[in-house]
Amino acid sequence: MLMAERDQPSLPFVYSNEVWTGIEYQVASHLFLTGHVKEGLEIVRACRGRYDGRIRNPFNEYECGHWYGRAMSSYGLIQGLTGLAYDAVDKKLYIDSKIGIDFSCFIATETGFGMSGLKKGKPFISVKYGYIDVKETSVSGKSMPFEVVSQ
Repeated sequence: MLMAERDQPSLPFVYSNEVWTGIEYQVASHLFLTGHVKEGLEIVRACRGRYDGRIRNPFNEYECGHWYGRAMSSYGLIQGLTGLAYDAVDKKLYIDSKIGIDFSCFIATETGFGMSGLKKGKPFISVKYGYIDVKETSVSGKSMPFEVVSQ
């Protein structure tokens, strides 16, 4: 086997020098869910720092080559920070915010998408396309009335 400088093989193991942001985002999401928001945000900042547009493309967090789907685990960061989840069977919207009582974020379901979150601690949903059938909301484990914001 030919050896390169610093005793590395000339043909190293495929992807051996890559950092897998998809796994980092998954860890950050779970840290958020367990209340370790500060630690999770440190991981996210490190990931985004690598892909800030100056050296690397901010829209292609490569691992296993380019345009690999694992980095889409970043979508879990939304649920980790907001606790936003929709149960289409029970038509129930869950929110368990780790970021305070005022926020809005993207929500997507099979039947529609829009924005949802808390305004002064009260849940709301604003459907931008299609429909999202919500009959009940739970904020941090407590059933609460919700506001439907018109488009």
